[in-house]
Amino acid sequence: MAQQHSYDEELPREGVPMSEEEFERLISGETMHKYELINGVLYDMTGSTPEHSSISGRIDLLFQLQLGRSGPCRTHRYQYVAIPGNKPVCPDVVLTCDLGDWNKDQRAKPFRIQSPLIVVEVLSPGTEAYDRSDKFERYKQCRSFQVYILVSQTEHLVEVFRLEKDWQKETFTAGQIIQLGQLDLEFAVDEIYEGIL
Repeated sequence: MAQQHSYDEELPREGVPMSEEEFERLISGETMHKYELINGVLYDMTGSTPEHSSISGRIDLLFQLQLGRSGPCRTHRYQYVAIPGNKPVCPDVVLTCDLGDWNKDQRAKPFRIQSPLIVVEVLSPGTEAYDRSDKFERYKQCRSFQVYILVSQTEHLVEVFRLEKDWQKETFTAGQIIQLGQLDLEFAVDEIYEGIL
């Protein structure tokens, strides 16, 4: 059995063996770190490059500017998403239109987003394979999930996978516009990277 950790700051980034029960206890409390349990090993997903952080923030802002503040749809950064029958995962950006996913009086305790509609992952060398495979498959278990977006942090490149197109990859590069029909959202690839790359 893995050693109990009382302070998440003690956990190294390279991974610590951990049971699902210990993982649930760890992420159920207040923590300044975001973890994922991959094949029985706990990884700290918090640290990122300045480019990773800036791109995530830009995408979040682009969504927010188009969604406004009056409707039911909201974005969250680095919040756990509940996966039916599996461990929760932590995307870079998630968009939900379920009031229960942001209303203080309705949300799950401990907080887990229950109805992800659009999920964005900014790719990192250490987690790209996981984001493209196991993590993507976990998101597909959510009935509300319709769009998966993978964003490069090294070049102007965005990949979009949509349920309505049988999860076939669409590639967008510099000068192109990404349109998301679910909420009439659109943004230019160049907007994501402006001043970053």
